Amino acid sequence: MNDDIYTKKETIQGLESNLRKSTDDISRLEQVRKDLTETRIANEKKIDNLTAEIEKVIRQKESSQEQLDTYKKALDTANESIRKQNEDIKRQNDIIQDVAKQRNEKTAELAKMVEDYNKVVKDYNKLVEDVNKMNEQAAAAAAAAAEKKK
Repeated sequence: MNDDIYTKKETIQGLESNLRKSTDDISRLEQVRKDLTETRIANEKKIDNLTAEIEKVIRQKESSQEQLDTYKKALDTANESIRKQNEDIKRQNDIIQDVAKQRNEKTAELAKMVEDYNKVVKDYNKLVEDVNKMNEQAAAAAAAAAEKKK
């Protein structure tokens, strides 16, 4: 009976030792589970924050893309306007050159007319001088004839 009691005590001590080890293991595993749960919760919060940041960045990118598209359209419109203005300026320059050419032609015609007018005036003045000389000669001849008659 003593052997039995001794064996049972030994078994009880082994079982108690196992129980303590199991209890310690359970406590340790509970702590690991608690740590892992906290890590999982922290990771989920980080994931939520990163997801929110990604969504914000995506919205900013879309907004920037829309703004870029608007700027591109405005630039295209401005470039088209500049091209049209350049064409208008070229057309106006052509018109101005044509008008200047016509002006130069009319100026040359006017200069020719002035030259012809001056020639006519010169010829007229010479004719007037000739008529005046003839009138003077005729008056002198008439005066001489009148004196001869006297």
